[in-house]
Amino acid sequence: MNIVERLAAEKSFFHSKEMKFKNFFFLSCLLPLFTYAAQDYPENGSSAPEVSLEDYVSPFPLGYSIPPTQPDGWIALPQGRPFPTLAPDPRDLKIALRKNNKGELEADIGGYRSLAGWKGSIKNKTTILHTGIEGTAYFLLRQEGSKFPLHSSDGVIGLYGEAIRGLWMYQLRFTHLSAHLSDGITAIRQRFSYTRETLSLRFARQLDSFRVYTGLHYLVHTKPVLPRASLQLGFFYVSKFSWKKIHPYAGADLKIRSSQEGTNLHAIAGLAIHSDVGAPLVRFGLNYTKGHDLRGQFYFEKTEKWSLGLDMDL
Repeated sequence: MNIVERLAAEKSFFHSKEMKFKNFFFLSCLLPLFTYAAQDYPENGSSAPEVSLEDYVSPFPLGYSIPPTQPDGWIALPQGRPFPTLAPDPRDLKIALRKNNKGELEADIGGYRSLAGWKGSIKNKTTILHTGIEGTAYFLLRQEGSKFPLHSSDGVIGLYGEAIRGLWMYQLRFTHLSAHLSDGITAIRQRFSYTRETLSLRFARQLDSFRVYTGLHYLVHTKPVLPRASLQLGFFYVSKFSWKKIHPYAGADLKIRSSQEGTNLHAIAGLAIHSDVGAPLVRFGLNYTKGHDLRGQFYFEKTEKWSLGLDMDL
């Protein structure tokens, strides 16, 4: 065997070993998932874990998504979220498309996945916990004739841990945000570096047809340097009055921040379609924003605008 053939054989041997290691590592990462699945859904002929009747009876009025339904104990990849989207919060997760009075299109694209969940009793009250990963992007496109060039984009990715216990909901999240100008505006505006990591603690409480909430936010890291603490207050209301599956709704979100970033008020109102299975709402309505711009590249500018469009909560 000449030197070329020997090197080729050795390369093939190590490549084979490397592939085996990668496959083993990949399967090892998936092992906990299969273990959870085996625990939750036995293969020995016994029935799957029981889900009690109370899981299917929502503690919330019609028009609000039902809490996650899952068996007691730990499970992998649970469905739903114990802390649903806060509809009035313009920076919460949703899929949306709106047009505002400044000739701009606002597009939000969000998603999440709960990785692990637990259900049990804490002080004699059923409690559901989830932890997972989430992400969303906020795009602004400006109409120029028949074209809509992208002007700015803000991207968020983060981790969350949240719980629901009775009519109370709790959420702890850690997020990274980065804001950018796009090709549609870089020729006329100077970009700068805008990035931050935020630790947030939010609480929500159902009060009949109202859902009230508050949040505390702390900037673990921020560039440019800005005051680190801010407060959030808000409410969401879905009317019990309905026509077929359509409910009127209204809400408001107030972000109280330092004078450098400025306070922002966001109000919503419109009609929502509820789901028979308690899925999140699909909303068509008006949005009003006043205060400092929430887009990172424009945070120091004041704005006031109306928008009309479709919002799908997650």
